[in-house]
Amino acid sequence: MKHIKKNPLLVGLFMITAVCVGSYIVLDAAVAQQATGRGGAGSPMVELTKRCPSLRYLGRNATFEITVTNRGTGTANDVVVTDVIPAGLDFVGADNGGTRQGNNIVWRVGKLDAGQNRVLKATFLCNRIGRFKNSARVTYCAEAVASCEMEVKGIPAILLECVDDPDPIEINGTLTYTITVTNQGTAVGTNIVINCTLPAQQEYVSATGPTNARAAGKNITFAPLPTLAAKAKATYRVKVRGVGEGDVRFRVELKSDQINTPVMETESTHIYQ
Repeated sequence: MKHIKKNPLLVGLFMITAVCVGSYIVLDAAVAQQATGRGGAGSPMVELTKRCPSLRYLGRNATFEITVTNRGTGTANDVVVTDVIPAGLDFVGADNGGTRQGNNIVWRVGKLDAGQNRVLKATFLCNRIGRFKNSARVTYCAEAVASCEMEVKGIPAILLECVDDPDPIEINGTLTYTITVTNQGTAVGTNIVINCTLPAQQEYVSATGPTNARAAGKNITFAPLPTLAAKAKATYRVKVRGVGEGDVRFRVELKSDQINTPVMETESTHIYQ
Protein backbone atom coordinates (compact mmCIF):
# COMPACT_ATOMS: atom_id res chain seq x y z
CA MET A 1 0.00 0.00 0.00
CA LYS A 2 1.40 3.39 -0.99
CA HIS A 3 1.42 5.94 1.86
CA ILE A 4 0.54 9.57 1.31
CA LYS A 5 1.23 12.28 3.85
CA LYS A 6 -1.81 14.24 4.83
CA ASN A 7 -1.45 18.03 4.36
CA PRO A 8 -2.00 20.37 7.34
CA LEU A 9 -5.12 22.42 7.80
CA LEU A 10 -4.40 26.10 7.15
CA VAL A 11 -6.47 29.20 7.93
CA GLY A 12 -9.31 29.19 5.40
CA LEU A 13 -7.60 26.40 3.41
CA PHE A 14 -8.05 22.64 3.36
CA MET A 15 -6.07 20.37 1.06
CA ILE A 16 -7.04 16.83 0.04
CA THR A 17 -5.21 14.43 -2.26
CA ALA A 18 -6.61 11.57 -4.32
CA VAL A 19 -4.36 9.14 -6.19
CA CYS A 20 -5.23 6.81 -9.08
CA VAL A 21 -2.64 4.07 -9.31
CA GLY A 22 -3.28 0.34 -8.79
CA SER A 23 -4.70 1.03 -5.39
CA TYR A 24 -4.93 4.55 -4.00
CA ILE A 25 -5.93 6.46 -0.89
CA VAL A 26 -8.47 9.25 -0.50
CA LEU A 27 -7.78 11.56 2.45
CA ASP A 28 -10.75 13.40 3.92
CA ALA A 29 -10.95 15.49 7.10
CA ALA A 30 -9.78 13.06 9.81
CA VAL A 31 -10.63 9.78 8.02
CA ALA A 32 -8.60 7.94 5.35
CA GLN A 33 -10.67 5.76 3.06
CA GLN A 34 -9.26 3.07 0.77
CA ALA A 35 -10.46 2.39 -2.78
CA THR A 36 -9.26 0.74 -5.96
CA GLY A 37 -8.77 2.36 -9.35
CA ARG A 38 -6.98 1.82 -12.62
CA GLY A 39 -3.75 3.47 -13.62
CA GLY A 40 -2.34 3.92 -17.12
CA ALA A 41 1.01 5.12 -18.38
CA GLY A 42 2.05 7.30 -15.48
CA SER A 43 -0.08 7.87 -12.42
CA PRO A 44 -2.34 10.90 -11.97
CA MET A 45 -2.53 12.35 -8.46
CA VAL A 46 -5.26 14.95 -8.05
CA GLU A 47 -5.04 17.44 -5.21
CA LEU A 48 -7.94 19.69 -4.17
CA THR A 49 -7.61 22.84 -2.06
CA LYS A 50 -10.35 25.19 -0.87
CA ARG A 51 -10.03 28.79 0.30
CA CYS A 52 -12.72 31.08 1.66
CA PRO A 53 -12.76 34.36 3.60
CA SER A 54 -12.61 33.94 7.36
CA LEU A 55 -15.16 36.75 7.87
CA ARG A 56 -17.84 38.57 5.90
CA TYR A 57 -20.59 40.93 7.04
CA LEU A 58 -24.27 40.41 6.38
CA GLY A 59 -25.37 41.55 2.93
CA ARG A 60 -21.88 41.28 1.39
CA ASN A 61 -20.60 38.85 -1.22
CA ALA A 62 -18.01 36.17 -0.48
CA THR A 63 -15.93 34.40 -3.13
CA PHE A 64 -14.70 30.85 -2.49
CA GLU A 65 -11.71 29.58 -4.48
CA ILE A 66 -11.09 25.95 -5.37
CA THR A 67 -7.83 24.78 -6.90
CA VAL A 68 -7.62 21.32 -8.47
CA THR A 69 -4.10 20.18 -9.34
CA ASN A 70 -2.70 17.04 -10.94
CA ARG A 71 0.60 16.47 -9.14
CA GLY A 72 1.07 13.00 -10.65
CA THR A 73 2.86 11.79 -13.77
CA GLY A 74 -0.16 10.80 -15.84
CA THR A 75 -3.28 12.49 -17.20
CA ALA A 76 -6.47 12.56 -15.14
CA ASN A 77 -9.53 12.28 -17.39
CA ASP A 78 -13.16 13.23 -16.83
CA VAL A 79 -12.36 15.41 -13.82
CA VAL A 80 -15.49 16.86 -12.20
CA VAL A 81 -15.49 19.35 -9.30
CA THR A 82 -18.63 19.84 -7.20
CA ASP A 83 -19.13 22.59 -4.63
CA VAL A 84 -21.98 22.44 -2.11
CA ILE A 85 -23.97 25.66 -1.60
CA PRO A 86 -24.21 26.23 2.17
CA ALA A 87 -27.67 26.88 3.61
CA GLY A 88 -27.89 30.58 4.45
CA LEU A 89 -25.79 31.73 1.49
CA ASP A 90 -27.30 32.66 -1.88
CA PHE A 91 -25.49 31.56 -5.03
CA VAL A 92 -24.48 34.55 -7.17
CA GLY A 93 -22.32 33.01 -9.89
CA ALA A 94 -19.37 30.84 -10.86
CA ASP A 95 -16.54 31.13 -13.36
CA ASN A 96 -15.05 28.62 -15.81
CA GLY A 97 -18.42 27.23 -16.85
CA GLY A 98 -19.59 26.28 -13.37
CA THR A 99 -23.35 25.67 -13.32
CA ARG A 100 -25.85 25.28 -10.52
CA GLN A 101 -27.41 21.85 -10.20
CA GLY A 102 -29.79 21.77 -7.25
CA ASN A 103 -27.77 22.67 -4.15
CA ASN A 104 -24.46 22.15 -5.94
CA ILE A 105 -22.22 24.01 -8.33
CA VAL A 106 -20.61 21.69 -10.87
CA TRP A 107 -17.52 22.27 -13.01
CA ARG A 108 -16.77 19.67 -15.69
CA VAL A 109 -13.04 20.19 -15.92
CA GLY A 110 -12.42 17.20 -18.21
CA LYS A 111 -8.78 16.36 -18.86
CA LEU A 112 -6.12 17.51 -16.41
CA ASP A 113 -2.58 16.78 -17.57
CA ALA A 114 0.30 16.04 -15.20
CA GLY A 115 1.43 19.25 -13.48
CA GLN A 116 -1.66 21.17 -14.62
CA ASN A 117 -4.07 23.00 -12.31
CA ARG A 118 -7.37 24.81 -12.61
CA VAL A 119 -8.62 27.56 -10.32
CA LEU A 120 -12.41 27.69 -9.92
CA LYS A 121 -14.35 30.43 -8.16
CA ALA A 122 -17.90 30.65 -6.82
CA THR A 123 -19.51 33.78 -5.34
CA PHE A 124 -22.23 33.79 -2.68
CA LEU A 125 -24.33 36.47 -1.00
CA CYS A 126 -24.18 36.32 2.82
CA ASN A 127 -27.80 36.67 3.96
CA ARG A 128 -27.69 35.02 7.38
CA ILE A 129 -25.53 35.50 10.47
CA GLY A 130 -23.59 32.42 11.58
CA ARG A 131 -20.69 30.11 10.77
CA PHE A 132 -20.75 28.31 7.44
CA LYS A 133 -18.77 25.30 6.26
CA ASN A 134 -18.33 24.95 2.53
CA SER A 135 -17.24 21.65 1.01
CA ALA A 136 -16.04 20.81 -2.48
CA ARG A 137 -15.16 17.45 -3.99
CA VAL A 138 -13.32 16.28 -7.08
CA THR A 139 -13.94 13.03 -8.91
CA TYR A 140 -12.20 11.36 -11.84
CA CYS A 141 -11.51 7.81 -10.72
CA ALA A 142 -11.54 8.55 -7.01
CA GLU A 143 -13.14 11.21 -4.89
CA ALA A 144 -11.53 13.79 -2.61
CA VAL A 145 -13.25 16.39 -0.45
CA ALA A 146 -11.93 19.74 0.85
CA SER A 147 -13.71 22.17 3.15
CA CYS A 148 -13.30 25.64 4.60
CA GLU A 149 -15.27 27.69 7.12
CA MET A 150 -16.46 31.29 7.06
CA GLU A 151 -18.20 33.41 9.68
CA VAL A 152 -20.90 35.91 8.71
CA LYS A 153 -21.54 38.75 11.14
CA GLY A 154 -23.87 41.71 11.32
CA ILE A 155 -22.70 45.18 12.29
CA PRO A 156 -24.59 48.12 13.84
CA ALA A 157 -24.40 51.44 11.98
CA ILE A 158 -25.75 54.24 14.15
CA LEU A 159 -27.02 57.50 12.63
CA LEU A 160 -27.44 60.51 14.94
CA GLU A 161 -29.69 63.44 14.00
CA CYS A 162 -30.84 66.53 15.91
CA VAL A 163 -33.49 69.10 14.89
CA ASP A 164 -34.75 72.15 16.80
CA ASP A 165 -38.32 73.50 16.76
CA PRO A 166 -39.09 76.35 16.63
CA ASP A 167 -36.13 78.41 15.46
CA PRO A 168 -35.61 81.30 16.07
CA ILE A 169 -37.05 82.05 19.53
CA GLU A 170 -37.27 85.15 21.70
CA ILE A 171 -35.59 85.41 25.08
CA ASN A 172 -37.73 83.51 27.64
CA GLY A 173 -39.23 81.49 24.80
CA THR A 174 -38.92 77.69 24.72
CA LEU A 175 -37.97 75.20 22.03
CA THR A 176 -37.53 71.45 21.78
CA TYR A 177 -34.56 69.57 20.36
CA THR A 178 -35.59 66.21 18.86
CA ILE A 179 -32.74 63.71 18.77
CA THR A 180 -33.19 60.62 16.57
CA VAL A 181 -30.91 57.61 16.80
CA THR A 182 -31.28 55.15 13.89
CA ASN A 183 -29.55 51.79 13.61
CA GLN A 184 -28.98 51.52 9.87
CA GLY A 185 -26.87 48.39 10.24
CA THR A 186 -27.51 44.65 10.34
CA ALA A 187 -26.88 43.86 14.02
CA VAL A 188 -28.15 45.07 17.40
CA GLY A 189 -26.50 48.15 18.91
CA THR A 190 -25.99 47.97 22.69
CA ASN A 191 -25.67 50.38 25.62
CA ILE A 192 -26.40 53.55 23.66
CA VAL A 193 -25.86 56.69 25.74
CA ILE A 194 -26.95 60.22 24.76
CA ASN A 195 -25.30 63.27 26.38
CA CYS A 196 -26.47 66.82 25.64
CA THR A 197 -24.69 70.10 26.41
CA LEU A 198 -26.57 73.41 26.49
CA PRO A 199 -24.96 76.71 25.49
CA ALA A 200 -24.74 79.51 28.07
CA GLN A 201 -27.76 81.25 26.51
CA GLN A 202 -30.12 78.34 27.33
CA GLU A 203 -31.45 76.65 30.45
CA TYR A 204 -32.90 73.18 30.87
CA VAL A 205 -36.68 72.69 31.18
CA SER A 206 -37.43 68.95 30.68
CA ALA A 207 -36.49 65.82 28.74
CA THR A 208 -38.16 62.62 27.53
CA GLY A 209 -36.86 59.52 25.81
CA PRO A 210 -36.70 55.71 25.90
CA THR A 211 -34.62 56.00 29.11
CA ASN A 212 -34.58 58.46 32.02
CA ALA A 213 -32.71 61.74 31.79
CA ARG A 214 -30.58 63.38 34.46
CA ALA A 215 -29.74 67.12 34.31
CA ALA A 216 -26.68 68.68 35.98
CA GLY A 217 -26.16 72.32 35.13
CA LYS A 218 -25.77 72.60 31.35
CA ASN A 219 -25.44 68.82 30.86
CA ILE A 220 -28.27 66.34 30.28
CA THR A 221 -27.45 62.62 30.25
CA PHE A 222 -29.86 59.84 29.32
CA ALA A 223 -29.44 56.44 30.95
CA PRO A 224 -28.02 53.76 28.61
CA LEU A 225 -30.44 52.24 26.11
CA PRO A 226 -29.66 48.49 26.46
CA THR A 227 -30.40 47.51 22.84
CA LEU A 228 -31.40 49.05 19.53
CA ALA A 229 -32.36 46.49 16.89
CA ALA A 230 -31.20 46.70 13.29
CA LYS A 231 -33.32 49.28 11.35
CA ALA A 232 -34.94 50.51 14.59
CA LYS A 233 -35.10 54.11 15.86
CA ALA A 234 -35.01 55.74 19.29
CA THR A 235 -36.24 59.31 19.83
CA TYR A 236 -35.19 61.71 22.60
CA ARG A 237 -36.53 65.21 23.26
CA VAL A 238 -34.95 68.01 25.28
CA LYS A 239 -36.93 71.17 26.04
CA VAL A 240 -34.97 74.34 26.82
CA ARG A 241 -35.61 78.06 27.45
CA GLY A 242 -33.71 80.94 25.87
CA VAL A 243 -32.11 83.18 28.47
CA GLY A 244 -29.64 85.18 26.37
CA GLU A 245 -29.22 86.51 22.84
CA GLY A 246 -27.06 84.84 20.24
CA ASP A 247 -26.57 82.27 17.49
CA VAL A 248 -25.99 79.31 19.80
CA ARG A 249 -25.02 75.63 19.43
CA PHE A 250 -26.77 72.74 21.19
CA ARG A 251 -24.41 69.73 21.26
CA VAL A 252 -25.29 66.02 21.31
CA GLU A 253 -22.83 63.18 21.93
CA LEU A 254 -23.58 59.48 21.35
CA LYS A 255 -21.65 56.53 22.75
CA SER A 256 -22.23 52.77 22.50
CA ASP A 257 -20.42 49.46 22.97
CA GLN A 258 -19.66 49.34 19.25
CA ILE A 259 -18.34 52.90 18.86
CA ASN A 260 -14.75 53.64 19.87
CA THR A 261 -14.97 57.40 19.26
CA PRO A 262 -18.15 59.26 20.34
CA VAL A 263 -20.41 60.55 17.56
CA MET A 264 -21.00 64.31 17.77
CA GLU A 265 -23.85 66.42 16.39
CA THR A 266 -24.66 70.13 16.87
CA GLU A 267 -27.78 72.11 16.10
CA SER A 268 -27.73 75.90 15.77
CA THR A 269 -30.51 78.06 17.21
CA HIS A 270 -30.98 81.84 17.02
CA ILE A 271 -32.19 83.55 20.20
CA TYR A 272 -33.17 87.23 19.98
CA GLN A 273 -34.50 90.01 22.23
